[in-house]
Amino acid sequence: MYLSKKKHWSFISLLLILFVSQSQAQFVSCEQRKQAAQEEADLKKLELRNDTFSKKNLLIFGGILGSAFLLDELAKDGMTHNQSGFMNGFTDISNEFGEKKYLAPATLATWAIATAIDDERLATTAMNSAKALICGAVLTESTKFIAGRSRPDMNRGSMHFDAFNGRGNDRKSFPSGHAFVAWSVFTPFAQEYSKWIYVIPAGVSFARMYRNRHWLSDVVLGGGIGYLAGLYFHKRKNQKVLFNGNGIVIRF
Repeated sequence: MYLSKKKHWSFISLLLILFVSQSQAQFVSCEQRKQAAQEEADLKKLELRNDTFSKKNLLIFGGILGSAFLLDELAKDGMTHNQSGFMNGFTDISNEFGEKKYLAPATLATWAIATAIDDERLATTAMNSAKALICGAVLTESTKFIAGRSRPDMNRGSMHFDAFNGRGNDRKSFPSGHAFVAWSVFTPFAQEYSKWIYVIPAGVSFARMYRNRHWLSDVVLGGGIGYLAGLYFHKRKNQKVLFNGNGIVIRF
């Protein structure tokens, strides 16, 4: 009888040991999976950041911008000697899609409506557009002031720069603010929904040259800043933009 009870408790003890061991193994396995998932997520974030501002991308962009400087005068001549009634109407409309006084409130309104109807995808995309617009605007406006480049319609030549004197509107050509606004706002939407949306900022860039308000290199730099800013925030959807006494802070 005593031996039978001993066997019984030994069997129960064995089951408890197996249960605890299995539970501990599952707990360790779960923690390992969580740690691996976190490491993978961190690596993916780093890859996304590096992918946007990689050396290759920056070199390509630098090459395009340098080539645009060489083609500024040629592009201006081509635009001014090929005017038409249809293109005048087209550029009048497309130019408005680069006006920050329209796009900034429209972006915020899109976010508010998407939040109200619980469309998380649309709300996130609109917020990414707003982040790109805010952050890129600082760089764009600073560059305008530092460069002090004359607009094409001032007829001073493509290489007329008045450093640190870009206060007047006639010396705020480089880079194009309209191109920047359009590319920064519409890039997250194009990446999220359809690449055809890029037709809108491309039309804005064309309109700024056609209306003789910007050089080719102006719209390349402005559009490039907007595109990279929009792409960055699209890939880093949880990126936070904060304001403090020292300016804009991007929290990782």
